[in-house]
Amino acid sequence: MNLLAYNVLLHTIVGPFLAIYYLPRILFQGKYRRSLAGKLGRLPEGFVPERLTRPRLWFHAVSVGEAVALGPVVRRMKELMPGASIIVSTGTETGQDKAQYSIPEADGLLYLPLDFPACVNKVVDAIRPDLFVLMETELWPNLIHRLKERGAVIALANGRISDRSFPRYRRLRRLFGPILGGMDLLLMGSELDAVRITEMGAPSDRVHVTGNTKFDAALGQVPYDAEKQVREVLDLDSSAQVLVAGSTHPGENEVVLDAYRELSKRFPELILIVVPRHVEKTETIVAAMRHRGMEPAFLRSRYEEGERRNGRKVVIIDRTGELFRIYSVASVVFVGGSLVPHGGQNILEPAAWGKIVLFGPSMEDFREARDILVSAGAGIQISDAQQLAAQVARILEASQRWDDQGQRGRTEILKHVGSADRTARLLADLLAARLRGIPSD
Repeated sequence: MNLLAYNVLLHTIVGPFLAIYYLPRILFQGKYRRSLAGKLGRLPEGFVPERLTRPRLWFHAVSVGEAVALGPVVRRMKELMPGASIIVSTGTETGQDKAQYSIPEADGLLYLPLDFPACVNKVVDAIRPDLFVLMETELWPNLIHRLKERGAVIALANGRISDRSFPRYRRLRRLFGPILGGMDLLLMGSELDAVRITEMGAPSDRVHVTGNTKFDAALGQVPYDAEKQVREVLDLDSSAQVLVAGSTHPGENEVVLDAYRELSKRFPELILIVVPRHVEKTETIVAAMRHRGMEPAFLRSRYEEGERRNGRKVVIIDRTGELFRIYSVASVVFVGGSLVPHGGQNILEPAAWGKIVLFGPSMEDFREARDILVSAGAGIQISDAQQLAAQVARILEASQRWDDQGQRGRTEILKHVGSADRTARLLADLLAARLRGIPSD
């Protein structure tokens, strides 16, 4: 499939489908309104690319996880190239919020335009980046084509090819092969990712394994005043036993609630803090609690309205950007996206606090971190509510021993820090070669 065929498909099938799906949500539910103009190719008010110094480095992080992983790379790039301008784009509104908070070095923040030539071309032509970096794996044919036409060097960083996406990418090798062939550098998170992207059509001499920058991000963002602040907001004393269920998805919230009901028989003072992956699912958790005859939960958003927990045992964090800090008060953590076939969520964040981490069997996206924590005795796989309750009970009954195991997991994670530096150096070398007029490959 060539670019012409891709664009025919984009305009005749994908475009109408996007309109049917998104327009009602924009008009009647108020979703995506903040990002709509940017998605259509409009630059943010006050962002004037012509005023930016060169070289101009444009990084794209689709959502929250990628923005977190990007932070240490940008900081290291700024150290290596202090005169460079940094532009960061995201694909989601939550990603934009995270980037604004965690990447203060950015000279400009915008939404990545939809991959239609009319949207992409005017943004690329306005920014004219010297270097464009995609975090993880988002391959947009029209975007990459226009960037190459405008002379940018293009790299993939923290590259990851999941078990779920690899068969699809391989079937579409005729489309993605030329796209990957047009990229100047592909920095992959693991040897398996490197093999997979080569099989998808990437030139093997441009593929390097640099590791996962999420290790750097997790260990580099620990705010040691967070625990005190969280305990104050949620009225938790230092002896409170707390189960944190982070990044939970539909189907997992019910498992967590069932496990908690069983645990509360043995640990009546146990606090449950649920942090759903998508805050708009809060009402479904509230409904599930009501269906089980549980006492109402305390919603985090009510704190600013003057409401307090007042002894309620279940807390729902219905605000974005707080999960990492919430982990600081946990006695034990369950990380979601793992009991449903989602590939897992970031288990490095609780591990950075030295916590024992429980997760389900679907951990393909965090395979390396899972293996490290399991080997250190700081990660435990469970498969249902009964196992979750049993493992949490074991940990709560011997907290000191498990605290030591959690710290051992943190120590092992520390050994894998350094990917951000390796990534930034290779990106800086790539750009320097191009600026000197030396072919990048």
